[in-house]
Amino acid sequence: MIPEHFKQNTSLEIKVFGFPVKVDYKFYWPEKRENQKDPLISHIEYRAESYVISETGYRSHFFHTQALNGTDYGSIEELVTSIGESLALQNGYKPPPREQLTLF
Repeated sequence: MIPEHFKQNTSLEIKVFGFPVKVDYKFYWPEKRENQKDPLISHIEYRAESYVISETGYRSHFFHTQALNGTDYGSIEELVTSIGESLALQNGYKPPPREQLTLF
């Protein structure tokens, strides 16, 4: 269903738009129940000294790991950084525009 390296629990320190953020990634194996197909679920907790993630510096995010099918994520670090940047944008963070380089 999803790559094996997404089926682990890990703690990371990443940068979201240059701000240091601590991340706890947890993968949950659902209990097997008769006649029920539970999707596999991952939970991510973000903690930052700055307010890049939220007004409190803490953000929790659940998602169905089926969403990883067909993506180009090669590691948990890439995944949580991408989601962290999305959460920062939702929080109102506006990254500085990329400067255009000119050649003389």
